[in-house]
Amino acid sequence: MNRLFGLACLLSTIPCLGFALNPVELIQGVGSDLIEDYAAPLAQSYGVAMGSGLYHSAKAHKFLGFDIGVRFMLIRIPDAGKTFSAKVKFCYFDTSRMDTVWKDTVIEGAATIFGRRGLDESWVPQGAIGIPPGLPGGLGLDYMPFLLPQASVGLPIPGAELLIRYVPWPFQGTTVNLLGLGLKEELTALPGLKKIPLNIAIQGFYQTLSIGDAMSSTSYGGNIHISKGILVITPYAGIGFDKTTMKFDYTFSYKLPTGYDPETHEITYSNGTLPVKLDYAPGVNLRGTLGATLKLGLLNINADYSRNFSTGYDALTAGLAIGLR
Repeated sequence: MNRLFGLACLLSTIPCLGFALNPVELIQGVGSDLIEDYAAPLAQSYGVAMGSGLYHSAKAHKFLGFDIGVRFMLIRIPDAGKTFSAKVKFCYFDTSRMDTVWKDTVIEGAATIFGRRGLDESWVPQGAIGIPPGLPGGLGLDYMPFLLPQASVGLPIPGAELLIRYVPWPFQGTTVNLLGLGLKEELTALPGLKKIPLNIAIQGFYQTLSIGDAMSSTSYGGNIHISKGILVITPYAGIGFDKTTMKFDYTFSYKLPTGYDPETHEITYSNGTLPVKLDYAPGVNLRGTLGATLKLGLLNINADYSRNFSTGYDALTAGLAIGLR
């Protein structure tokens, strides 16, 4: 058990190593006109991760049987999720007209939150102010890592099993909170279905996530999966769906040229803020999963691959758990 706990502590550092930047600060660097396209890949990858690693066998625990361990996911970010077309503004103070002049422009290939790193101010002409001041760039990730402690316990109903995920961790100057609950029913544990040569189960889940005060999300879905134990190996497969809603709530800060000081011959500026509130709800995602579990006494080691057919996001999941059925 001590070795398992030590491995979990080691793996828990991986998400932080993946980010040298605070994602909340990046999100707050764009206004309401850009946030949906900029942060959409984060919602998509989160939805894929939350629907991954929920099972490693269709066989349910008996009453008070349990497993406890960790699930580590890598969500591949497709190239389409790294760039978007950004409609931005810039303005300058025209001293001949004594007025602020506004211009619109479109930046093709702007970085999403997973795109290339680095502030991009190249589109702002000299002497002008961009709104936003510059595109914030992204985290520069090809894969989004997630690590989730996870436990399951058998309920006093034949074939019923409760799943729990809970993570409160400090992250790059902010806090990540995740709570997930799932309910599984092994159909082949019910009277009349026990003679089926495979284990078949259905499962539903609901999960919430918040990153600091700027972003929160909910995800729910379900799946049907099958498995067959062969000596110490249990191959499994499943199909399912998930639906994610992400909310953004923060303040966007900007600066505007508003006048001209004839004594100093300098442009004067004013600072402003705008509240950004957005509910982003992409469509329902469909997925397929293939994997296998190796059982060594009380230790279960599993790995699987999931394909999200709706968005093209792939997930690789590895799990390590101690269990007693």
